[in-house]
Amino acid sequence: MAVSSRAEYAGAALLLARRYAANVPAAQRNDVDRVVWAALDKVPGARDVLERAVRRVDNLPEDRKRDMFGGTYAFKPVGTVVPPRELEQIIDRLGGTATPGEPTPTRNRYELKFSHLVCDDESNPEWLGKDEPYTVFTLVTQREADEGEPARSVRTPVYKVEEGERAPASGSEDLRLFGRTGPAVLDSDVLVTAAHFEHDLGDITKIVTELGVLLTAIAAIAKAAKKDLAAIVLGALGTIAGFVATIGADDPVGEPQAMLLTEADADARTQSQAQVTLPALKFNGGDPNGTYRAFLTLRRA
Repeated sequence: MAVSSRAEYAGAALLLARRYAANVPAAQRNDVDRVVWAALDKVPGARDVLERAVRRVDNLPEDRKRDMFGGTYAFKPVGTVVPPRELEQIIDRLGGTATPGEPTPTRNRYELKFSHLVCDDESNPEWLGKDEPYTVFTLVTQREADEGEPARSVRTPVYKVEEGERAPASGSEDLRLFGRTGPAVLDSDVLVTAAHFEHDLGDITKIVTELGVLLTAIAAIAKAAKKDLAAIVLGALGTIAGFVATIGADDPVGEPQAMLLTEADADARTQSQAQVTLPALKFNGGDPNGTYRAFLTLRRA
């Protein structure tokens, strides 16, 4: 079976995470390692986080691990480097394209927020009571990636919902994603990922932290390969999906989602009205885990 480009990228990311977690000696690191190290070293506890995450992945059955992380780099020993040229080729096979770099003459200020979610289908068996869903968002701007700065991760409250219900029941949660202290100029692209969970016995704080560390590594990998975030959206999804699938204590609902918000896109979407609700992020966990839609709002100040 052919390995998908996103699984191939996820495998390279897994090996780089494994090397960082093992703290491979400086003399055995290449240029890719050094870029990834520099970004992750800015995140307190990143090595411990990735050590736990890599261990979970390596405990997967071989066929499942191969499906999610490919059959090459995912199975390489920790002493194996990822050559820069090979990393560039892996990213090129994802098919992402760079976004235009010319700014608009007048720079608008924007804020992106999580508004609400809708439970379209409750997890089964429904007689056990209401679902307790929450969504974790991670985001990083192109500028932050270029400067080797960490990604940010935030989560919604843990809601209690049944089929057909909205959370919050009315209004907006107003959870800030972009524009963390108020509207800001969207002067570089923003990569946003979202993973949805049904809360059970998981440590939510650890899950939120882990996803932030993963996106920090993903953005650093793009920088190491001299690629824009737009080029690695599919790879980011594949990597996050692979790690999320191993969490277990809180049930992942459907596949993680991602969006790349550009200034041109924001200008176009808000041309006729200052605030718009973006197309829903859909999480389809089927009968066992339920089906949800999450809604974000984009506002031009």
